[in-house]
Amino acid sequence: MIERRDEDIDTGLIRLISTRATCTDFGPEHLADALLARLHLTGGAGDDIAMVVVRLNGMTRPS
Repeated sequence: MIERRDEDIDTGLIRLISTRATCTDFGPEHLADALLARLHLTGGAGDDIAMVVVRLNGMTRPS
């Protein structure tokens, strides 16, 4: 999703961050599907894809 052979990893990270910003109200399952669709990866890719979606509830910042 981020790393592609033909481009810099920073380009892929920016693409993922920008795409994620359009999915702010999605639950974890819908978010994963939406990211794959919006990054044009629903049909698979030339390499393995791994994705972890984590929902953090009730987090507090350290004091």
